[in-house]
Formats: sequence, structure tokens, C-alpha cells
Amino acid sequence: MTSAQARHWRSASDALALLRREPDVTRTRLGKHLGLASGPTSDLVKRLARARLVAQRRAPSGGPGRPTTTVRAHPAGPVALVVDLRHGDWRIGVCDLTGVVEVVAGGGHDGADPEALLTGLRARIADLAAPLGDRVVGIGVAVPGPVADDRLRMTALGRRDVPVDRIAPPGLPAVVGNDATAAAVAEARLHTPRPRTLLHVVVEVGIGGALLVDGVPAPSARGLHGEFGHLPFGDPDVECPCGARGCWSAGFEAGAVARRADRTVTGDPRAWLRDFHADRGSASRARADLAADLGRGIAGLVNALDPDLVTLGGLAASVRDASAESFERAVRAGLMAVHRESPPVVVAARSDEDAPLIGIGLSVFDRVLDADLLARWSTGVTDGA
Repeated sequence: MTSAQARHWRSASDALALLRREPDVTRTRLGKHLGLASGPTSDLVKRLARARLVAQRRAPSGGPGRPTTTVRAHPAGPVALVVDLRHGDWRIGVCDLTGVVEVVAGGGHDGADPEALLTGLRARIADLAAPLGDRVVGIGVAVPGPVADDRLRMTALGRRDVPVDRIAPPGLPAVVGNDATAAAVAEARLHTPRPRTLLHVVVEVGIGGALLVDGVPAPSARGLHGEFGHLPFGDPDVECPCGARGCWSAGFEAGAVARRADRTVTGDPRAWLRDFHADRGSASRARADLAADLGRGIAGLVNALDPDLVTLGGLAASVRDASAESFERAVRAGLMAVHRESPPVVVAARSDEDAPLIGIGLSVFDRVLDADLLARWSTGVTDGA
């Protein structure tokens, strides 16, 4: 690759990175981001379109003047196969380079045999990848637990160092990430103007989340950031499967919630929790206590991380709304005075259950879609034309 070609594909990589953060970006906005005038921007977009990386369309006119042109993913462009491996079930989707996901497969599992589960998923992914051919540039897997070095370090059943990355077919890179962190990546794109720092807190069968800076998870030594549920905000006498005592998550697990509410967990714990939090007609004391516990923890995170915006994912908004007064009182009481004067806004997440699939797909493209891959992709399109 010549130096001129390298510069071109670096500009292309930068353009596609913006498209991942701002789907359907206008051509004018793209040019400003890249520091290019109108002509060079138009030339770049045309080259990307010829390479089947982007497509252009006219945006609805908002007034007088020339219609705005927006840029989106090409329908025959590169894709990532993405997996959301959850407590009790899994889903596989096809994600384009702007984070548009089509869910194409799904099933259940009991988590008892991770090796058998991964073997089955590997076969399913290979079957789904075959008809897509060279369009598949990577595999992304979002998992419910701490991840380091593309391994799930701990499962809810106590399994450790599960090599999740082995589900990728030979020759395809795999990106494995925590599901709450992946959801945060998807959530950050939905707020305009985008907050510089966003704290995303997710409640499911435990608590997780992430701090994002400019739409990207804050860096950490081993990738184990966002394990908010393992902060010692809970009962110090309760030992967590992670090995620590007093984890915040412990009080939000199905068994703990059932004991607070004098209920019995039946069936899948995740489904039971969703039903419990959706039913506001009873157990008001337990709901108030849960809302207060969530509020205190979020106050602690705000004191430590100083975010611009706090978003509540999964069941977190339902926990808050079940006793909003208890939640607000706990947040205010837990905030430092400097934060109490001007606290960050706390809102329900705008993303839906596809957020982990979207976020892990975007993370795949962040890792693999560099100048070298784009040059190879363009050559393949030209040779196959």
C-alpha cells in the first residue's frame, strides 16, 4: 500500500468510526469531522460507496435550500455476527457497521455445561456465517459477567475462565465483552447532544454497567471496568460467588428479592425478577428498600465518577419507579454537597433489549475496521465486480 493509499484508507476508517457513533450522519457533518471541504468529502463518500461500505440517501428537506445527503451502511457491506449470551437464553444477530442488528437465531440453556453450550453456538455461528461469506469480518459476544482477555472470568454457577472466544470460526477475530458495558456503548449513541461522560447502570439478575467517555468505555488495566455490582454497598456478611463479601448485586438477585418480599422464586430467575418488578400491587416495603439501595449506590458512583448523565438500563428504571420517593431521597442523602447542588440527570435508558448486541457489534468494528482491512475489502469488491 502506497503512502497516499494509506492516507485514503485512514480517512475512510475515521469516516466509518463517526458513522458508528452517529448513524445516518450527514455528508456535511462528516466533512467537518474529517476537516475536509465539500469536494473532497463528496469524493471520499463516492469511493466508499463504490467499495460497498456506505450508501447515500437524500434526507427529508427541512426548509429551503439543497436537500441534505445522509450516509449509512451499504446493504452489501461488512457485517459482524453478534451473540448475546444471557442467563437462561442466547440470541444471535447480524450487525452492520452502523449498529443495525437483525436477530436471526435464539435458544435457551441452563448454564450447567458451558463447553457444550459454546460448541453448539460455534456450530450455529458457522452455519450462519457460511452464506454471508467474506462479508463477515468478526464475531462479537456479550456475556453476563466479568471479562478479561476475551474470557468470561466467572459465571453465575461459579465456572471460571470460560474461553468464550472459541466460538468464532477459524480466521475470524472474536471480541468478547460484558453485556452491560456493551449496552452502555449502544445507549451512548441515543442522546443528543451526546454527554461527554455517561454512567450506565443496569439491573438484571445482578448489577453492572459502565462509564463511557466520548462514547467509549473508560480504559482499565485488564478490561474489568464496570463491575459496579461488586462494590461493597451490600451486606458484609453475605459472600458473593465472585469471592468478595458485601457485593451490591447480592441484594438484587432473585433469591434476595424474594426473601425481602416474602415470595418464592419460580422458574427462570431472570423472568421471575421481570414479573416481580412489573407488578407494583404488593410488597411495597420491599420495593421501597430496593429503590433506596439502588439510589444509595448510584449516589456513591456519582461521587466517585462525576458523570454528566446517568442512565438506568434493564430493570433499574422499574426498581426506581416502584418507589421514586425512596430512590430520590437515598440519592440526595448519599451525594456530596458539591454534587447535591447540581446533580446529574438520572433517566431511563432509551435502548432496548438489543442494546448488548448493538454495542458488542460496534466494538467488533472498532477493533477490526482499520485501514488495512478496508483496503483488502475494497480489493475484494473490485475483484468480484
